Formats: sequence, structure tokens, C-alpha cells
Amino acid sequence: MLSAKTAAYSAPMQPLPPRPLMLAPMVELSHRPLRELIESFGGCDRYYTEMTSAAGYLANSPYDRFFVDSEPRPERTAVQFYGAEVEPIAAAAARLLGERTAAGSCLGGLDANFGCSAPLIEKAGGGVSWMKDADRSARLIAALKTAAPGVPVSAKLRLGYEASEAALIAFCRALEAAGADYIVVHPRLKHEKFRRSGHWEFVAAVSTAVGIPVIGNGDIRDAGGYRTVMERYGATGAMLGREAVRRPWIFSLIRGKEANPAFGMSVAIEETGLRMIALIRELLPSPLHISRARRFFFYYCDNLSFGHHLRWSIQNADGLDEVERLFRAYFDEVPSDRVRLER
Repeated sequence: MLSAKTAAYSAPMQPLPPRPLMLAPMVELSHRPLRELIESFGGCDRYYTEMTSAAGYLANSPYDRFFVDSEPRPERTAVQFYGAEVEPIAAAAARLLGERTAAGSCLGGLDANFGCSAPLIEKAGGGVSWMKDADRSARLIAALKTAAPGVPVSAKLRLGYEASEAALIAFCRALEAAGADYIVVHPRLKHEKFRRSGHWEFVAAVSTAVGIPVIGNGDIRDAGGYRTVMERYGATGAMLGREAVRRPWIFSLIRGKEANPAFGMSVAIEETGLRMIALIRELLPSPLHISRARRFFFYYCDNLSFGHHLRWSIQNADGLDEVERLFRAYFDEVPSDRVRLER
């Protein structure tokens, strides 16, 4: 007979609920400690892991088990693989599903990375470079569906290399025909960073052109931004990235405001930061500690009155113990920042 823990792990993979809120895949950020922290505030509808090299996973790279870790909610967490060829990515998906099945766990989703614009990834043929060839990208989606039957398969993409509505719609329709369960669109071109708002009219165009859910990603910082994505641009749901690092309670705040516009919540800023340090120490191997702590606090320090100074001190810290010392010392000097009311 299955234990209660194993029975929970074996729960069927969940379809998207209405108006889903999702955590984006982010390098050095979308790891288990962040998901645990978000879950402690009430969670979100779909989590993503940080992108994982399919080739590295197949070669048993030493840290890949941490990259594909989908706790604490495996049934609603998608693993994002990246690579330059169809076959290794499909093989990685099949292997991961086999391992989860053997362990009595489940795989909540697989995501094809068609959006990463980091130069090393793109030049190697991964990420956004897949958007040069819709047929080849569709073959990857079909291969993932075959490799992991019954597992939801999504694709996260940018607008590609040119602002062409026709090209983007053709690309998304090819993914739909290949069996993609939903598409996440980050409405920026390959070379565009975060200094300007996304081209949300493209999300609206794709939403009306395909029959599968379209999730909008980027620029969403509050309940008003979420409503805009859903109502003005016709997205099925919204994916948040950096704002969920800056404020791990943002999903609960948005849901609360949907139910009651006057909703507010008191957040223990110091306690939450210390909780993240403890989770990194507990759940990740020591060689990953300082990189993950630096990345998290780069954003989280925005919650502090004098966060600029602490942020850069942490960026220069040489270990997790020093990060904790610096963080605690800040609140000894600025105790008024320990708790804030979010509205």
C-alpha cells in the first residue's frame, strides 16, 4: 500500500486551472528553495525549474539532480530542458519520466526552451535559435509528447528575430499541431532586454490565432498588471519571473486582490530572507550556495529602505555564512524594515 507521501507524489498531472499564475524558469533562481518559499505563502498554479541541459542530464552531470528537482509540488512543476538537437532532449524527457515513475513520483510537465537569448545558448543552437525553424521546433514538441506520454508539454518562446506577427503565429500554430498543450510567450525580440515594455499586441494576436492556452510572460508586477494581461491582451494566464523573486508572496497578493481589492498582507521581510538562506543551505549542494544567494538577494533587497548597499555587499560576499551575517546586521541597524504591509 502506498504511503501518504508516495500517494501524493503519484497524483495525476494537473491541467491548467482557470486564469493560472505561474513561476517562470530563471537561471540560478527557479530552484527548489524559491519554490518552497513561494509555497509557504500559498503557492502558484504552475512552477518551472531553471533550464537544464539535456546533454548534461544524460551525461550524469553532478548537479543535474538539483536542477530537475521539482519538489515541493511535483504534480504542478514543469522541468525545462534545453539543447540544440531533438533527440537528446527527447531522450532526457523519457529518462526523467522513467525515473519519476520508478520512484512513485510524477512529472508535472515538460517545457521546450525556445526563448533563452543568452549568447552562449543561442550560438550553440539552443534557446531562441529554435525559432528560426518552425518545422524543426514542432518535431521537438512531437518527440517530447512521444517520449513522455500523458505529460503536459509546453513551449516558452520569445517573438524571435523580427517583429512579424505572421511568422510568430505560424510558429505557434506549428507547435499546436505537433501537440503542445500550451504556449508561453515572452513578447520581446531576441535582442531586447527588460528596459522597455514587451510588445503585448503579439500575445493578443497569438491568443486569437491558436486553440490552446497562451500564457503571457513579462512586465507583471501587481494585480493590475495581471488583469491587463488577461483582459486587454486575452491571455489564458500569466507567468511572473523577477517579481516573484523580489516578492515571493506576490502570487498570494494577486489572488487576494482578485477576491477583494482592499486585500492586504503583513510580510515578515527579515524572517523571509533568513528562511531563504536556510532553504539554500538545506536543499542545495554547497558549490551552488553563494551563486543562488547572490541572485536571490539582488532582487529581494528591493524591499529594503537602504537595499542598494546591502545588495552590493552580498554580491561581494564569499559564502552563505557571510550573506547571513550581512543580512542580519542590516536589520539591527534598520529594524523598521523587518515587517511591511503589502497592499
